[in-house]
Amino acid sequence: MAAKKEKPTLPEDTDWPKETVEWFEAWRSNRCSDHWDDRQWQYVMDTAIVHALVYGSNDFGALAELHKRLAFMGLTFED
Repeated sequence: MAAKKEKPTLPEDTDWPKETVEWFEAWRSNRCSDHWDDRQWQYVMDTAIVHALVYGSNDFGALAELHKRLAFMGLTFED
């Protein structure tokens, strides 16, 4: 089994909304992300940007993209 790599953090040169930081940290602390590769983490980083648009800038036009990305990550609830 390969050793776990250090999980990335959000870039510090950005003023991330509290909700985005909490969302990202939930992924970092989840065991399911222990063996993610660089491509998976890049997708999460890109999704964090969309998340920040919605929660930090109130860009509700980005909600559809955020929903699509969260669904792709397995984070939607079915009726």
